[in-house]
Amino acid sequence: MTPKEALKEANVVRKYIRVSTEGQEGTLPDQLKTVNEGLRKLGFKGKGFDYAEQASGTSRKRPELLRMMADIEKDVKKGKKPIIVVRDFQRFTRHPRHYGFFTTIPAEQGVRLLSINENQVTGTDALPNPTEDLVVPILVAAGGSEVNIRKVQTKQGERRSREKGIAPGAVPNMFRKEPGPHPLREIRRLLGLGLSGAETARRLGKSTSYIRKNRAKIEKYLLEGGEEALENWYDTIDLFRAFQNEKNEDVLGKKATVRMKTVQRMISGYLADPLAGFPKPTLADLNEYYDNFGLYKKRV
Repeated sequence: MTPKEALKEANVVRKYIRVSTEGQEGTLPDQLKTVNEGLRKLGFKGKGFDYAEQASGTSRKRPELLRMMADIEKDVKKGKKPIIVVRDFQRFTRHPRHYGFFTTIPAEQGVRLLSINENQVTGTDALPNPTEDLVVPILVAAGGSEVNIRKVQTKQGERRSREKGIAPGAVPNMFRKEPGPHPLREIRRLLGLGLSGAETARRLGKSTSYIRKNRAKIEKYLLEGGEEALENWYDTIDLFRAFQNEKNEDVLGKKATVRMKTVQRMISGYLADPLAGFPKPTLADLNEYYDNFGLYKKRV
């Protein structure tokens, strides 16, 4: 059976649109446009029902997909002939086991799955489409394999990064052009004098949220690592700050350079959390990362 024949046979069209991440959310309208244009080319003149969501294609817990499947079950009970339409089969699912989970009952009930991009439609238990019924699970499995490979590579990359000293997390702003001690040192000194968070913020020219957030961080390092851990962290901040001033380079703004970004990246684990087990960076480390940044810079 061809896609055009399958559409003529059906009297309810249910369209499923999906993106994996929030960053892709803007493509939902584009997907729907592609589906609608494809349906018109196949001779469908109705409107149908739309189900759109942002969710992983390897997850079974997708509210809109489950809602559509429930609606299809109601269609069948009422004697209607629904069909599921997607832009491509991997929008429906990217997990081979889930493909069977989601399609077994519809296929038993005579419900087909149609892909606009692949221009293919699956069969049913009563009327199989042998070629498509063989090819579609392979397409889904290929997509799932790609996702799994990326997951493994990501985990391997994270592990290798940690071994080098790289870790996700907020690295302190060096405020390299500001005179005097680093604000993080001053926060501790001023709060130690009994000043309030608001007064400390006023004297340092920082926001109260900056003071509050870093006060909690300082107290944590003191409690869990002691005075030595906190001073080592301050020393590293001073070291990197002085290093940036010596080179007159930043990690943000007009003075930002790949070299300096690379140095910060390589010591990001310690800067973000000196209690996480990373070695304390030395000046020799900074020079090594700076001089040989090509070996250490982030690969795109």
